[in-house]
Amino acid sequence: MKSFFIVLVILLAFLTSTTSTDFDVLMKLKAALIGPKGSGLDNWKPSSTPSSHCSFSGVTCNNEAQVTALNVSFVPLFGFIPPEIGMLSTLVDLTLTSTNLTGKLPIEISNLTSLKLLNVSNNVLSGELPEEVAGGLPEVEVFDIYNNNFSGSLPLQIVKLKRLKHLHLGGNYFTGEIPAIYSQLQSLEYLGLNGNSLSGRIPASLSRLSNLKELYLGYFNTYEGGILPEIGSLNSLRKLDISSCNLTGEIPKSLGGLKLLDTLFLQLNRLSGQIPAELSSLVNLMSLDLSNNGLTGGIPESFSELKELRLFNLFRNHLHGPIPPFIADLPNLEVLQVWENNFTFELPGNLGLNGKLKNLDVTSNHLTGTIPSGLCAGKSLQTLILMDNYFFGPIPKELGECKSLTRVRLMNNFFNGTIPPGFFNLPLADMVELSDNHFSGELPDMISGAKLGILSLSNNVISGKIPAAIGNLANLQTLSLDLNQFTGQIPPEIFQLKFLSKINISSNGLTGTIPSTFSRCSSLTSIDFSQNNLIGEIPSNIEGLHIMGTLNLSRNQFSGQIPTEIRSMTSLTTLDLSYNNFSGPIPVGGQFVAFNGSTFAGNPNLCSPLYHVPCLSIQASVIDSEGRQSFSKVIVIIVSVAGSMLILTTAVLKIKRYCKLRRESKAWKLTSFQKLTFKVDDVIECLKEGNIIGKGGAGIVYRGSMPDGVDVAIKRLDGRSSGRSDYGFSAEIQTLGRIRHRNIVRLLGFVSNSETNLLLYEYMPNGSLGEMLHGTKGAHLQWERRYRIAVEAAKGLCYLHHDCSPLIIHRDVKSNNILLDSDLEAHVADFGLAKFLHSPGASECMSSVAGSYGYIAPEYAYTLRVDEKSDVYSFGVVLLELITGKKPVGEFGEGVDIVRWVQKMKSEIPNPSSNAAAVLAVVDRRLSGYPLVGVINMFKVAMGCVAEDSVERPTMREVVHFLTKPPPFRPSLIDL
Repeated sequence: MKSFFIVLVILLAFLTSTTSTDFDVLMKLKAALIGPKGSGLDNWKPSSTPSSHCSFSGVTCNNEAQVTALNVSFVPLFGFIPPEIGMLSTLVDLTLTSTNLTGKLPIEISNLTSLKLLNVSNNVLSGELPEEVAGGLPEVEVFDIYNNNFSGSLPLQIVKLKRLKHLHLGGNYFTGEIPAIYSQLQSLEYLGLNGNSLSGRIPASLSRLSNLKELYLGYFNTYEGGILPEIGSLNSLRKLDISSCNLTGEIPKSLGGLKLLDTLFLQLNRLSGQIPAELSSLVNLMSLDLSNNGLTGGIPESFSELKELRLFNLFRNHLHGPIPPFIADLPNLEVLQVWENNFTFELPGNLGLNGKLKNLDVTSNHLTGTIPSGLCAGKSLQTLILMDNYFFGPIPKELGECKSLTRVRLMNNFFNGTIPPGFFNLPLADMVELSDNHFSGELPDMISGAKLGILSLSNNVISGKIPAAIGNLANLQTLSLDLNQFTGQIPPEIFQLKFLSKINISSNGLTGTIPSTFSRCSSLTSIDFSQNNLIGEIPSNIEGLHIMGTLNLSRNQFSGQIPTEIRSMTSLTTLDLSYNNFSGPIPVGGQFVAFNGSTFAGNPNLCSPLYHVPCLSIQASVIDSEGRQSFSKVIVIIVSVAGSMLILTTAVLKIKRYCKLRRESKAWKLTSFQKLTFKVDDVIECLKEGNIIGKGGAGIVYRGSMPDGVDVAIKRLDGRSSGRSDYGFSAEIQTLGRIRHRNIVRLLGFVSNSETNLLLYEYMPNGSLGEMLHGTKGAHLQWERRYRIAVEAAKGLCYLHHDCSPLIIHRDVKSNNILLDSDLEAHVADFGLAKFLHSPGASECMSSVAGSYGYIAPEYAYTLRVDEKSDVYSFGVVLLELITGKKPVGEFGEGVDIVRWVQKMKSEIPNPSSNAAAVLAVVDRRLSGYPLVGVINMFKVAMGCVAEDSVERPTMREVVHFLTKPPPFRPSLIDL
């Protein structure tokens, strides 16, 4: 009995000791992780109860109060994984995903000998993967380090993990070849190596992974050779994705042996040859994407066996022949995209009758015939894109009743008849483009498309009046009714559309005057009323159109004098008033210096000495101008004196402010997003005039040298207590405080008091790309480095648009916001204007335009609506800066930016279709020994990014792809 009691005491002591150890480890873990209140660790508090840690959030214990699972996922935590976590010897589940952890993976994790799941995905861990971790977890079944910054070669020691079923090493910076010995992982069911920088050949030994169900090898990797026929022996495989990795050769027929496969993605490679008929054996296939390759031949008839197929993408190949009738009989088909091929004959007559069809795009083929009437039989058709073919006949009336349609593009065909009235009342449609056809009849009086943004009916034979009901299209941005037979007056209701940016009603038979309300539409940037029978004068309040870029009133019957108010319209770069009845002097000065004589040709009653037409009234104008010049000199003197006093006052206020900052140092609070070795006083000490490295509208940036020798950048934002804006402080914290990427500047933390915020960033010793490119060092920034910077910045923006949830739009992409570290690696910075978008493809309406002149996308300036494509436009401007070495504005004359300059230069070369000639006309003369093919590729990408229509711009993911792997067959993003 006594001996039993002694054994019991020893056992209890052992259990108590173990429990205490686990509790201590959790407390050390909490101390190492830094997160805001509500992060999930709030209830991790000391307690006298021995097993209190078992009630902590995310902690699971066994009956002996030993921690068996730790899950702190999806909470905004920052810091390092402490080595003490290795003391949790009974842990079986370690999940630290999406917590923004930084640092290196500690080798102590290998002490968790019972660990079955290791998941540290979606963090910012870096360095090489320790061999002790890769090969020291004998019980682990799930090893997931996806989307971090790990580098080096793929770990060889991983093959020691004999129980491993799920291995995801993708989304990192691993280089070199895929180790052939990975075939030893015989229990493996999931292998993800996508999104790295791997090279070499895909090893044939992977075909020995007989239990493999999912294989992901593509996206940023660049392999040699083609698809291994041996992959066809992976009989358990369900998903195979080897897209976007430079594969060549033909698609192996052996892939037809993958009987369980439901997803096959081979797009964005350089595959050639015909589509193997043997793929018809993949009877479970639901998604097949062979797009963006060099495939030839037709669609195999045997594909009629693919009854489960939902997504079928063949676009951008060299396929020909008919689209087989059996395509329409596939019972589950939802997406059919075969654009930019050479398909002929008609669309299958029963296409859409399966009731599942959602997206149909057959653009740029040689198809003919009529539109099948049953395309929307299931009331689920969303996009219908048939442009650039040879279709004819009327639009089926059933499509006018298809309420699910969001986008209709039928231009450049031979359609005729009247347009179904329902097309103007589709509740979800944002685009209806029917231009370059033979549509006739009149437009309906009832128009109410709530979301319609683009309505294009150009170059048809539509007649009658322009209905006033167009004013009901509250979200309309572009209205194109040119080259038709409209008559009557211009409805004033059109100019009540607050988002309307472009209107073209030229080449019709319109009469009457310009409605007096037209100047209220302040979002207008382009007006073309030319070739009508309009009369009257140009309204003097035209200056209200302050962002107008193009105004064409030529070949009408306008009269009266040209408004002098046009002088102040600095954004107006194209003006055509020719062949009217204008009279009197042509105004001089201001924006009129941008126009030449052709602007006013065909107006016999106009006069101006500038265009060799004498005008007596000019003398009075000159006298008045001289008087104003004398008065201006007096004003300059007064302003100069006042400016000097202001500078002196500002200096005194700065000295007082600095002293105040020092006195109130005890009131400052430091909030860090990772482990920091410095204190508040160390930061305040750096707020000196001599440490200033930049100034902007939001505040002043200082370089701060911390006691440990690390430099930080300190951005000071004043005015918190004054009721003014926080100058982007909230946006910076909400974005940079929660995201981590190699090519996005790191926010280390912030210091604040009642009046001031100080944002602390990693210091970038080489400043911004704008300073480097446009300063004295620009000549030393040669092409290879410029190209790398472009790719790195693109990857940073791609992360914001495609890998963040919700996605983030930057809104101020420019060369001065791309910072360069000591190795000249690019980091996207300054998120003071950033916004979250919860739905990809959606847009958000801002209260005002924010950003930098020369980088702002047209639709943002016109409509105040912003989305991912607004960032894409700005990035295109950055690419043009890298190519030309010129600033976006200020070097091309008043009102002309770099985009318009490049377009103008391109139009003036003898052969505008020559990419090489266009590049040579604008390329930076400081560059030497650059590869012309590489510059041409970036030029194409840049021009695609700055397309005026945001729909035509690529996504940032496509930008990264086209910069890193230019398509070998169809490299153009747009027709240049």
